[in-house]
Amino acid sequence: MTVEALTAAAIAQLAFEAVIQSGAGKFTEAALAKGKQLWQKIRGKLKEDPAAEAALVEVERHKSEEILAQQVVPFLQVAMLKDPQFAQDIENIAQQINLEIHSGNQEQITMNVTARDNAAVIGIAKGETQFFGGTHTHEKK
Repeated sequence: MTVEALTAAAIAQLAFEAVIQSGAGKFTEAALAKGKQLWQKIRGKLKEDPAAEAALVEVERHKSEEILAQQVVPFLQVAMLKDPQFAQDIENIAQQINLEIHSGNQEQITMNVTARDNAAVIGIAKGETQFFGGTHTHEKK
């Protein structure tokens, strides 16, 4: 599994969704906790610049993705370029959030089925037809 580098915009968006939008229904408790940690780390770094801190306050006050994208992300990009360790730290936290979100959204269902007449047993789950002994992709029409 390869892990792609996240942009400042993607990192800021994850933190925003976790903290400002309270997870928007897709965050697990662990992802929310990491999101808060990410927001605090970003906030801690950007508060060094009064204009960046003012932009963060506006994002929090208005819950605005537009302000985030237009005013906070540029400051975050600069901070990440100036401090590679900070960039690595927040990228790691963001990757953990992404992993938590994706692993939290997966369901696993197990069924034991016995066919009395040796007929093939078929089931459809999330767009795939499951046969004993293999998987066949099933497209809905």
